[in-house]
Amino acid sequence: MKFDIDDIKSYDGSDLIFLMGTPGSKWSSVHRMLCENPAINITDWSEEKSWGDDVFGLDMHGNINNLGVHKGSYWGPGNMYGKKFDRLDSLSKTEMLSEFMDAYENWDKTKIIKSHWFAYNIPYLHNLFPKAKLVFCYGGDLESFYWWHKGGGWGMSYANYSWYENDARMLEKIKEENSNILKFCIDRDVEFKKVHANELYEKIGLPHISEKNLMTKCKVAVYSGEYISNFSYLEQNKKS
Repeated sequence: MKFDIDDIKSYDGSDLIFLMGTPGSKWSSVHRMLCENPAINITDWSEEKSWGDDVFGLDMHGNINNLGVHKGSYWGPGNMYGKKFDRLDSLSKTEMLSEFMDAYENWDKTKIIKSHWFAYNIPYLHNLFPKAKLVFCYGGDLESFYWWHKGGGWGMSYANYSWYENDARMLEKIKEENSNILKFCIDRDVEFKKVHANELYEKIGLPHISEKNLMTKCKVAVYSGEYISNFSYLEQNKKS
């Protein structure tokens, strides 16, 4: 591995944030918000790993805005790192850590590892790194599909979306990823909502430093490792 960890078996990922959301969920805006915090390691950023600074268009409200801005590393098939992340459950803890580390110049502070493909193996990821913060972004199926195209779609040079192949498969996979994310969170009674930057920092355990304290552009949920069974849906079924 690129950096030394004394005991990989006992390493719990307490200095990691796993960020996940579908293409078009506006998760990249949440990533940029997190990276404004000085406690975050951004040594995975480079000019090569960016897209969209000069891409402007009409947003959903008809206003001219910068669309589809991507910064830092993306892990997943077709990208620089995590090429086997569509088969995440076939990778060992050591193999996964090596993929995480390869993107960074150092292993200081808190690292954000973001991948659409985390959504297919959330329990496995959590089991390997039980103290890592899981940050979920949700934008709805059709809304995400629409926004992904609005932000550049197949014309985006970064990140790489070739694994999704075409529009039909893209929408199918957006639905599958959202379903997996919602199930994991609903089963643990984790709430999705739009939050201000400082509230997001607090949920993750980062210092509150945002003066603008802007609101996230999508609904966000944060899971910190606690397990709270949610059986409220059973009560609702009894009443119906």
